[in-house]
Amino acid sequence: MRLADVERFVAIPYDEREFDCADLVVLVQRALFGRTVQLPGRRPRGVEGQAALGELSRPYGRRTDTPQDGDLVLMVEHGQKRPGHAGVFFFLAYEGWVLHTNERNGCSVLHRVRELPDFGLRIEGYYAWV
Repeated sequence: MRLADVERFVAIPYDEREFDCADLVVLVQRALFGRTVQLPGRRPRGVEGQAALGELSRPYGRRTDTPQDGDLVLMVEHGQKRPGHAGVFFFLAYEGWVLHTNERNGCSVLHRVRELPDFGLRIEGYYAWV
């Protein structure tokens, strides 16, 4: 994957009701990988949605220790016990990156995997799409 392909998804405004981290994952999967990911239409949003996201995501992938471009990344936000944040993995410029969005950033961002703890995020796991 080229950086230019991924950068077009950076700076998309975050909206708790209309465009959260799960919506970004769905958009990127469709646009870059031709995958149709259907999340529950009535999935909870906001804080409740974040708490449920980890469980809602599990049917879509199998855990992997060797992530590839496009794999789902589930993360645990600081102060939380369960994964409630999702992103998309990319290997760019010789290292792992995660494209994600949340209220704290206000828009979609691309962070190096090694820098995620600086932003209060811990990776729970990588999931290859089934």
